[in-house]
Amino acid sequence: MVCSLVVMVVGIGVDMVKIEKMKQVIDRWGRSFIDKIFNSEELEMIHESRIYYQRLAARFAAKEAVIKAISKRHPLALKDILILNRENGAPYCKLKKNINLEILLSITHIKDYAVATAVAQKEF
Repeated sequence: MVCSLVVMVVGIGVDMVKIEKMKQVIDRWGRSFIDKIFNSEELEMIHESRIYYQRLAARFAAKEAVIKAISKRHPLALKDILILNRENGAPYCKLKKNINLEILLSITHIKDYAVATAVAQKEF
């Protein structure tokens, strides 16, 4: 018996965040901004370090990219989207709502910018 699986891309999203802008927003709004955007599970993975703002900006960009990839079909809030890391460091997306889509992520950051791309796909 041969079993075939069909995967269809249903959306793509990309977002870029300037690291300095993220730092300015956090400096102005502090913990209230962080708690409005990120879940405790995400924050456990982001420790205060020299790249703290880069990591926050990268995850924010990833959330925005996910929203762009699936927003036409499934409206989500930023806190409905968790950007986590596997044991090997690779990012993955966990959604609080079951929307029957797989989200593939790519995230990168450098001194001044963080960029994320999300691809939403559905298996048939």
